[in-house]
Amino acid sequence: MGSREEKWAEKLAAFEKWADEVDPADLKFIDSSSLKLVGRLADQRDRLETELAQAVAAAREDDWSWAMIGFMLGVSRQAAQQRYGAQAAELAQ
Repeated sequence: MGSREEKWAEKLAAFEKWADEVDPADLKFIDSSSLKLVGRLADQRDRLETELAQAVAAAREDDWSWAMIGFMLGVSRQAAQQRYGAQAAELAQ
């Protein structure tokens, strides 16, 4: 998976291609604020997921159990380990 900048560059290139090919007669005003909000929140989610994975890795390095990490996440030990186990091990290296 590419970086956030690469993803945005791909989205921009696709939009520019569409803009070059669209017939202006087919265009109408659309309030895009809700769609922009989805994009902004998705970016925030991605950043938070990265920070959360780093925090879980740090907790594991500090010898906290998956049960305790799961408790703090509001999920079971198994769910926490399944979701963050591989990332925590990778970040620990």
